[in-house]
Amino acid sequence: MRDYFRYLSICLCLALAIPLTVQAAGKKTSPLLASKPELRSLLQQEMQALQQALATISQALPEGDWPRVASTAKQMHDSFIFQQQLTTEDRETLHSILPEEFIRQDRAFHQLASKLHRAATRHDTELSLFYYSNVVESCVACHSQFATHRFPSLSGSTPAEAGH
Repeated sequence: MRDYFRYLSICLCLALAIPLTVQAAGKKTSPLLASKPELRSLLQQEMQALQQALATISQALPEGDWPRVASTAKQMHDSFIFQQQLTTEDRETLHSILPEEFIRQDRAFHQLASKLHRAATRHDTELSLFYYSNVVESCVACHSQFATHRFPSLSGSTPAEAGH
């Protein structure tokens, strides 16, 4: 279990350090959403909320703060901003712009967040750690494939190296 916490800490540090490094180097625009600045802005807000949620869970999980882990994971599953503020037209635009693999990975991410929520409501430490780790791996895999313009250090990662 101790090695798992060490692994989890390393994953969290990577998940939090990479965005800060990239932001300091300057923001770049996603080629997928370049023509839709309003959608890009919503997605950026969502990613910032998810980053904060990962930090919250990483603090609450070792403390056994199950209500905070569970509620944060549920918010991640339900989406903070993105899904809640999209119009029908926005959804259609996204489905026409975004690759099917991106949509698949996004669905998988939200399913993992839901599983983390359920594990936390049962106060299952081992399963919560497992799903938290999988959520972080899901982020890295998606960033490796679709956001190398923002995370250039992930551009050489293969899906296996990125958490698949």
